[in-house]
Amino acid sequence: MRAAVLGSGLMGSVIGWDLARSEGVDSVVVADIDPERLKSVKKRAPGKKLSTELVNLKDKRRVVSFLKGFDVAASALPHGIVHPSDVAAVEAGARMVNIAFEDEQMTLDAQARKTGSVLIPGCGVAPGLGGVLLAHGLEQIGGGDEGHILVGGLPQKPLPPFDYRLVFSIVGLLREYVDDARVFRNGKLLKVRPFSTVESYEFPAPIGKLEGFCTDGLASLVYTMKGMRTLDEITLRWPGHAEKMGLLMEAGFLSREKVRVGDVEVSPLEVSWAVLGKKLAEGDPRDMTVMRVIAKGKKGSVVYDMVDRYDEKNRVSSMGKTTAYTASIVTQMLGSGEIKGKGVIPPEVAIRGKRVGMLLSELDRRGVRVKRSGEG
Repeated sequence: MRAAVLGSGLMGSVIGWDLARSEGVDSVVVADIDPERLKSVKKRAPGKKLSTELVNLKDKRRVVSFLKGFDVAASALPHGIVHPSDVAAVEAGARMVNIAFEDEQMTLDAQARKTGSVLIPGCGVAPGLGGVLLAHGLEQIGGGDEGHILVGGLPQKPLPPFDYRLVFSIVGLLREYVDDARVFRNGKLLKVRPFSTVESYEFPAPIGKLEGFCTDGLASLVYTMKGMRTLDEITLRWPGHAEKMGLLMEAGFLSREKVRVGDVEVSPLEVSWAVLGKKLAEGDPRDMTVMRVIAKGKKGSVVYDMVDRYDEKNRVSSMGKTTAYTASIVTQMLGSGEIKGKGVIPPEVAIRGKRVGMLLSELDRRGVRVKRSGEG
């Protein structure tokens, strides 16, 4: 299997490394426009199996040409160039897994079927693994109409004032806080403000109490689970974080509306990207990922719990492990033909039945463990 990876950042570098150490993969080429990041990727995975290539990933024609040389690809690009790369993949007839989800991806289905392409969007930890577990849990209890995905990437040693450290891009983080969250309530799709309701959740020691609030993370589940009575994604943080970020939002610091400062017009959100991006990068890099997926129906309920921590030996963040490993495993399943079909196939549709067990087994082998409890 010859695999490509678009992007060599926090997630793309780990996807490339994991693919390169997998037996079923013959070669991996990681593409990016940044030569320094590509050097870092090569250092992580020395040897002949992984190579790098300078590619302007904003150039659609170049991406189309690049992808045609591979059996399968994984995309780990930031919002802003996700859609153009997806369009390029579809045009190239590529089979690609994308860790990011954008609604525009769902409109590419007809074109992907025509070109023989496969696009699996939003296939990391959340979105991705959370939706797969929810769909599987509902299947295990014979169907249901209530689902909750609680998930958060947290610093093991939180620092004031925000008690949070970035585990992915500041742009992606603030999008979670600024954008309305889509949820299902009483069978209807509604939009709620992320900090409008903050609730406490208890987890086993040593974690203890966390706070959670709705964010727009249902991704493809908005399309594939339209029959749900109650459905939401809840972002978890250490207590107090929501109040502080909420104050910034109420004061206008996360507004997209531009203001004039001297002779310059700038949006407060862009300033916050720069200022908070530095502040939230401070502190101990050792993180953890906490996830709880709850599926409920008339015949019972199923709960999946995952608590994952920073990999000291390989120096891989927990968010990198849970997101990148999921993407890498599904990429290999797609490349090997385990996942078949054409078009846009959300992860909760692509990973069903025995494939759920395969995914969880491979994650477990990499040190990411999910525990199941409940009836059904």
